[in-house]
Amino acid sequence: MSQSHKFFDRASIDNAAILLIDHQIGLISTLGESMNRAAVKNNTLALAKLAKAYNIPVILTTSNADGPNGPLMQDLVDMFPDVQVIDRVLINAWDDENFVNAVKKTGRTTLIMAGISTDVCLTFPAIAATADGYDVYGVLDASGTWNALIEQAAMLRMSQAGVKLTTWVSLSAELQRDWSLPTGQALAQTYAEHFHEYSVLMDLHNSK
Repeated sequence: MSQSHKFFDRASIDNAAILLIDHQIGLISTLGESMNRAAVKNNTLALAKLAKAYNIPVILTTSNADGPNGPLMQDLVDMFPDVQVIDRVLINAWDDENFVNAVKKTGRTTLIMAGISTDVCLTFPAIAATADGYDVYGVLDASGTWNALIEQAAMLRMSQAGVKLTTWVSLSAELQRDWSLPTGQALAQTYAEHFHEYSVLMDLHNSK
C-alpha cells in the first residue's frame, strides 16, 4: 500500500498496538511549557485505559531507568502487571532489538505511540517505524517536551515523514466508531475519569 493511501486508513482495534515510550518519573519532571505534567499523566493513563477497553496489546519501554530518567510511572506498572518493561540504553527505541521484536510479536501493523520527550522518544521511533512500513499514530497529548517550539518542530518532522498526529480523545472515537458497540460503556467511563469537559456533559445529562 502506498504511503498516500495510508493517510486515509482508520485505526482499527483488531490491528493496533499501543507503544508507551519512556513515561518515566524523571523525564516527566522536566516537562516545560508545551504541556503540564498533570495533563500528560492524565492523558497517558487514558490512552492506557483504551488499550484495556479494546484489548489492544501494549508495549512498555524505558530508557536508562536506573539513571536520571527514573523508573516508569507506577500507575502504568500497576495497570499492566503482566507486561515486561523493556529497558534500553539505545535512545531510539526502534534501534533496540528487544523492542522491535516485541512489536513484531503482536502481529499488529498499526502502531499507536506516545513518548516523553515528543521530539526524541516519540519522533525517532515513529519515523523509523513508518519507514519500515507500519501505519503510525503519534498521540501528542500523551507526550510532552521542553517547550512549544521544540514540540512544533517535532510535529512538523513527524508529519512530513508520514506519521499521523492525533490526541487520545480523537483516537478513542476513531477506534470506537459506534457508541452501540459493547466497548462504548468502557469508553464512557474513561471519558468520565479523564476527559473533564465531557464528564461534565455526562453529569448534566444524567441529572435530568
